[in-house]
Amino acid sequence: MDELNLLRQQIDELDKRLLELFEARMERVQEVANFKAVNNLPILDASREKKVLEKTKFLKNPSLQNQAVNFLQVLMDISKTLQNEQIRRNKEPVAKNGMGIKRLEGTHGYKVLGNKKGVTVGFQGLPGSYSEQAVREFFGEQAQSINHAGFEDVFKALQADEIDYGVLPLENSFTGGIAEVYDLLCRYGFYIVGEKCVQVDHNLLALKGARLEDIREVYSHPQAFLQCSKYLTTHPEWNRVTCSNTAVSAKMIADSALLSQAAIASKRAAELYGLSILVAGINNGTDNFTRFIIIGRNPEPSLENNKISLAVAITHRPGSLHRILSHFAENGLNMLKIESRPIVDKTWEYLFYIDVEGNLGEQEVGQAIKEIKQESTYFKLLGNYCSDQR
Repeated sequence: MDELNLLRQQIDELDKRLLELFEARMERVQEVANFKAVNNLPILDASREKKVLEKTKFLKNPSLQNQAVNFLQVLMDISKTLQNEQIRRNKEPVAKNGMGIKRLEGTHGYKVLGNKKGVTVGFQGLPGSYSEQAVREFFGEQAQSINHAGFEDVFKALQADEIDYGVLPLENSFTGGIAEVYDLLCRYGFYIVGEKCVQVDHNLLALKGARLEDIREVYSHPQAFLQCSKYLTTHPEWNRVTCSNTAVSAKMIADSALLSQAAIASKRAAELYGLSILVAGINNGTDNFTRFIIIGRNPEPSLENNKISLAVAITHRPGSLHRILSHFAENGLNMLKIESRPIVDKTWEYLFYIDVEGNLGEQEVGQAIKEIKQESTYFKLLGNYCSDQR
């Protein structure tokens, strides 16, 4: 035991020296990060990493070379993580279109610098909709928002340079993905540059003076009806009328002046259109979120980007999907979601929408994307952006 204790004491002394060297190395790493931030250089430098690993050939004990390579690789991974954190603190990301974009702490939103009027953002529906709420929460009050009748109208406005960004719902935590928006993403070729998850709080709205027993018709979006199905089953006598948007339904009730009609919409819609809340919080559950995407004409690379969305079509042969997905596992990437949509005019063939963790500036991510693209019959990078998933 005395011999073992002596060896452990010697290891403790070596560990102390290693930690001192580790601290010194990380101080140099932070200085490198500052230089990269000022000169807009990527964190990953593959040629530099290769040179570092080549140092292991000078070991006095060659049998330890594999372990030494692993040691240095882990050390460099820690260094890259530290550089990333350092650059996040010291450097604000800048979009390709030249507008300065600064992260707002705690809001998952952005503010535009050097532009007093802010950006122009398009959304589907009317003020008081959850889409407008996503605009307000992501861009802040300074953004100029323009409402459009349909989802494709937002894409057309972006294409015509009438707006800087578009905000569109992509999926709901209860009812799933919105197929039309997925299809429009591929058709128009724009990029997802951000996302915002908005908590849905549906309420039964009616004219002031209306009573619950007066209601005969309820207006709302089909998704809202689905998300409030449990409550609606308690009133089978109500006729349901679908609208293009929850805020549209609220405005229709306000304009109708009929005490027998109600809408399912947000509390903000009630305030905007002068309606009373007959019943609050009628959605099926409190954990009801809609994920909105922010689309732009160009990608907006940033060190904060940690989520990638892809659209992929593959050959209609056994094992094709497995081979595509294996590239994520082989490169150590975490797949967040996969959803399929039928390909028009190709019976039983599908387009897969895939979300995966990662930043396109990372070597492993780039390798996985390259391999997937090579094996796909159709491939589109929908965007690399900062996640707001809850």
